[in-house]
Amino acid sequence: MSSQLPSHWITQNAPVPAPGHNRALDVACGKGRHSFWLAQHGWQVTALDRDLSQTDCAADARIDWLQADLETGHWPLGTQQFDLIVVVNYLHRPLFDHLRDAVRSGGTLIYETFMIGNEQFGRPRSPDFLLQEDELLTAFSGWRIINQMQGDVYHENAPHPHAVKQAIAVRKP
Repeated sequence: MSSQLPSHWITQNAPVPAPGHNRALDVACGKGRHSFWLAQHGWQVTALDRDLSQTDCAADARIDWLQADLETGHWPLGTQQFDLIVVVNYLHRPLFDHLRDAVRSGGTLIYETFMIGNEQFGRPRSPDFLLQEDELLTAFSGWRIINQMQGDVYHENAPHPHAVKQAIAVRKP
């Protein structure tokens, strides 16, 4: 299991899974810190990353690990839909269409990543990996925004602050 703690934004805002509506997708899951947390809280998780070599994929049988490079233009999940999609510290704008399609009607997207302004604190610095102000709201317009936050975040465990965007959106039926 991942030794890194899951994001407070995810642990405080992930919905409780409902019977028959408990499929979650962890996009760019890394070592699985959110995948493990979601599985421990009742979600049937698909964890997706381009490199799972440093991930303890045998630690939890409730997680379906999928290794695929999301930046090739191929969406490896076809038409599968999920009740919850979590994306943390990852931005590849061409995925927005796939993410919109992959959240079932009434399902939730929780997104947290770096935004413009982070370059003053450290990496990432490239605009390719930094959201513009309100970019997520535009990309998911027509969805119900449950909660959002953008700006500088200071974590007691982080060596320096980060400029982040956090949003929770529900796909309208």
